Amino acid sequence: MSNDGLNNGPSPADNPDPSSQSDGSTPDGSSPASSQPAASAPDGSHLEMSELDRPSAPTELDYEADPLLRLERNNKSTRQAIWFFVGVIVATTLSAILIWISSKVIGGPYCDADSSAQLCSRTFQLLFAIVPTSVAFFGLFGSAFITYYKWKNHQRWRPWVAVIWFIMPFCMAWITSVGAYLLLDHNL
Repeated sequence: MSNDGLNNGPSPADNPDPSSQSDGSTPDGSSPASSQPAASAPDGSHLEMSELDRPSAPTELDYEADPLLRLERNNKSTRQAIWFFVGVIVATTLSAILIWISSKVIGGPYCDADSSAQLCSRTFQLLFAIVPTSVAFFGLFGSAFITYYKWKNHQRWRPWVAVIWFIMPFCMAWITSVGAYLLLDHNL
């Protein structure tokens, strides 16, 4: 083991090439069978793998040193922002459609009185107003939080600001239309 004060790890001189040993012993004098088991490659040769040789997840220092890793992480952030935006719009719309379909299937006093009614009871009207609006608000405030997180960690945060600006009018439009529906009760 090298103890020069600069490197506390094993030096190459501590582990000479096993093929240079002609007597079949290891450098410390023990037999090869008592040494650590070596990994076997598909071609039959033996490889020694240590924990230091195995790839691990990149650290922040890796991202600072490697521009390709930074580019990949930034592109991943942009893709995440796009999928988040699409996911919020789809989730809001699907929740509204599911509430509407279940209202039509279950029925209620408003549909019995008027065949053109879309939401058949006051419960479905409230669910139609609260659930999709909550999903839209989650998307708005969630994207704001993610933007701050990305900015704080020096990642690409600008696409997340765009997500905020695109979700905000969608959220406001949903709130004003559903709010009007709630104020006018079932007469729409």
